[in-house]
Amino acid sequence: METANPANTPAPTPSAKEKTSRIVSEYLKGKDEQWKALYERKGALTLLELPVDILRLIVKEITHTNDLTALALTNSALYNLAVPLIYSRFDIVWPDGHITSSESKSVDALTYGLSTLCLGSPFARTTRRVFHPNAPPLAKFIGNEYAKYTKKFSLGNGPNDWVAEYMITKESGKMLGTLVAIAVAKMKNLETFVWDMPTGVLSDIFMALASLGEQTDNDCKLNRVWIRWHDNSDSLVGLSSATTPGAVVGAPAVVPLGSQLTPIGILLPPNATHPPARGPIPYSEHHCEYPTFSVLPPLRSLTVLDVDELAYLDEMAVLIERSQNTLQELRVGISAKAAHKDFVQTWDGVGLKQIDHRARWPGENNICDRRLGGVLGVLVGKIYDIRKRGFTRGKEKLATDSVVEVLSSPTTPVSTGTQAELDHTTPTNSGAPSPQPAEAEHIEDVDALQQGDDVTEIRAPESLTKPSKASSSGRRLEGKLKLQTLELERVPLSMQVCRHAIDWSVLSSLTLLECAQHENLWKMLRKQFQPTPLGPGFGISSSSKPPASSSAPQYHLALKYIHTDITTSALITFIKETLAPNTLEVLFLQDRRRGSGPPPVTVDAIFKGAMKRHRASLQKLLIDSSAKPPGQNSTTPISDNIRWRVWSLNTEILLYITSGRMCNLRELAISLDYKDWHTFLQRLPNIPQLRSINIPHIADYVAGTFEPRELAHQIADIITLRPEIRMCYVGIGAKCFEILEARDTGSSSMTSGASSPVAAAEDGPASQPNGSSANGNGTMPVDQGNQGEDTSDEDDDEDEEAADADDSEDTDDDDHTPTTATSDPDETQSDNEAPADEDDSDDDGFIEPDRGCVKLRLREILFYDDKVAIFRARHGKL
Repeated sequence: METANPANTPAPTPSAKEKTSRIVSEYLKGKDEQWKALYERKGALTLLELPVDILRLIVKEITHTNDLTALALTNSALYNLAVPLIYSRFDIVWPDGHITSSESKSVDALTYGLSTLCLGSPFARTTRRVFHPNAPPLAKFIGNEYAKYTKKFSLGNGPNDWVAEYMITKESGKMLGTLVAIAVAKMKNLETFVWDMPTGVLSDIFMALASLGEQTDNDCKLNRVWIRWHDNSDSLVGLSSATTPGAVVGAPAVVPLGSQLTPIGILLPPNATHPPARGPIPYSEHHCEYPTFSVLPPLRSLTVLDVDELAYLDEMAVLIERSQNTLQELRVGISAKAAHKDFVQTWDGVGLKQIDHRARWPGENNICDRRLGGVLGVLVGKIYDIRKRGFTRGKEKLATDSVVEVLSSPTTPVSTGTQAELDHTTPTNSGAPSPQPAEAEHIEDVDALQQGDDVTEIRAPESLTKPSKASSSGRRLEGKLKLQTLELERVPLSMQVCRHAIDWSVLSSLTLLECAQHENLWKMLRKQFQPTPLGPGFGISSSSKPPASSSAPQYHLALKYIHTDITTSALITFIKETLAPNTLEVLFLQDRRRGSGPPPVTVDAIFKGAMKRHRASLQKLLIDSSAKPPGQNSTTPISDNIRWRVWSLNTEILLYITSGRMCNLRELAISLDYKDWHTFLQRLPNIPQLRSINIPHIADYVAGTFEPRELAHQIADIITLRPEIRMCYVGIGAKCFEILEARDTGSSSMTSGASSPVAAAEDGPASQPNGSSANGNGTMPVDQGNQGEDTSDEDDDEDEEAADADDSEDTDDDDHTPTTATSDPDETQSDNEAPADEDDSDDDGFIEPDRGCVKLRLREILFYDDKVAIFRARHGKL
């Protein structure tokens, strides 16, 4: 008789009661007295008799600040538990721009909130003694230092005329900076600091942040800093770039004729020279704040936007060197006014350097503003030296090939900019006259620098063939940034820096907005990280065999997020050939920087090269070919305003998206033709997991101009009939709506467990009916009549075979993706919307004849850029 092997017997699944008992036991470990009191008590425990650790877990589940405040006023024990949660976040969110000051500010939350954090407990105890001399001291005021509980400090951006009052050039701005510095110095547990107002940041605030790393216990929790700079060109008059949109843009960099583009940057002809260095300047004449980033402790995430001064980049280089082993997220944005300045462009030459290693602060720089490798060269100047090695014959050949590759691309711009013709260039005629001397004629815009296809003589970059004395005599800087997130705006790319100073194998998120040389980057990554076949090694042994051609290839990149504002064939080819099938989760493709004319990439190429190959993994998708919104005094032709029609989805692609194959899709932003609108509505139940949708344009609407609310009502009707659809946010045209359950106290159906999109989102992933649908697997059955249309295109695409194999394994993984939670209606109600108690109006309600069905209503809101990724990405900026 065989006996069962205990090792192979599966362990019994613990019940919910056993799990709860184990959690309580872990929290009471080492607390024998409390444990003994629990067992000796005969009656049931009251709330306040529970152990403090259990009470802390209960209070932690309360997320609304008003509820926490009411709880803190109930009991002193609950007060001590609620206060750390109340002050854990300090967020200033500005109201809408059209609200007047009298309507919105009965209390200045910014000033009053900072005063609470700055004053602390001594003021409270002194005030109580003054007004009540004989009153005993309150225990809850002892050690009442609210700032020590703050983990996130955030100042958001707001209306221009309101934010301008806090410029650091004004008295109110100086006072605000002083209050913030005092408060931050007390935030011992601060983890995130966000200053998104373009008002400027005082150096005192940076010194306060630096003091967090000098605590006695050496426990600095600061790991994320987000700074948006102001316009330094208007610092004398105290106006920010946000309040002066019509200001004159700085003079563009001057590039002599005959210059060529190398993997490092722009290489001037032999008869041209770079401008001389300006030399050190005294601190009294330095108009930028100092110190800034150079004094901060090592960070995990660094975001610096609207940079318009070279001094900020030099300061960031010091911080990046200090954070080399910890930095995971880097976001850098150059101001639109500084996009054509000398320090922004990528340069190459013998006399140029990345940074001045001898300078103790930016004012001591003794090198010119033209930096080797441009912005990226400065940022990595203390961890990677472009001139780190000499050149052997093999390396020289490699560099020469790289130059040919860059120069042979006629559509590659050299620098970034905001002009429409930036990426719509044509190759130089081979019969053009020879370049004139530098002093005779110049190219006033570096965007005009380009070479034709018939390059006759190419030489290696001089900066590589002749290393400088400093790099040859000093230590070699060969470090790499192991980033997981890289986001750049208006930063020209240096191929040399991108290839050798960034570890692309660990990068998972990449955003490039208005970045010159982006096309060469996709080509370089595709060439460097080509998939390699798996199989037995092919060595010198006689028994070794080459890998089988049918074996699955090995991919070397881990990119899951791609966002770019200009789409090229090189990008689509990179996505198709370099990334493993069904690995890309977020794809935001825009085409906003080209001149007149349609984009060179068709929507069919995007569909076959990117969408179908990653259909089982894509969670967020945005396809938009609309031109950049014109400015106030723009002369953009009318034809550019309808460029969105080029990427308007055709019927075949729409049927594929709504077929249920894209089982993980949560957010979708597309443009449609009105003839496909009802098809989209009918097939909406096939994608019940969709949370947010944005349809900015609808072509050929029958009534001319479509009404967003009417179309949103039609979507809400479908959700009412098919409650398994979990859509929460609908953006149509220029308006956004939130789908909510109407409050109906007279009906018991609201609490009967009926499914609704809002209830499912608010309950969270744990309480949602995973995969609840008609067929029980999270997707709706596909109509037999349309099934042939959806699959007919797969037979013609031989590249989709590998993706089909992966799709069969991943189609049921929908349940593990968290949902997009809705927010409190009282916090997001728009000003022109009716009150929440008017739920029974004909405009807002959808009531089925059966009282057992749910009642939904539409509420017009602002676009939730901070909660919905497709809403934030539609702007095309960081």
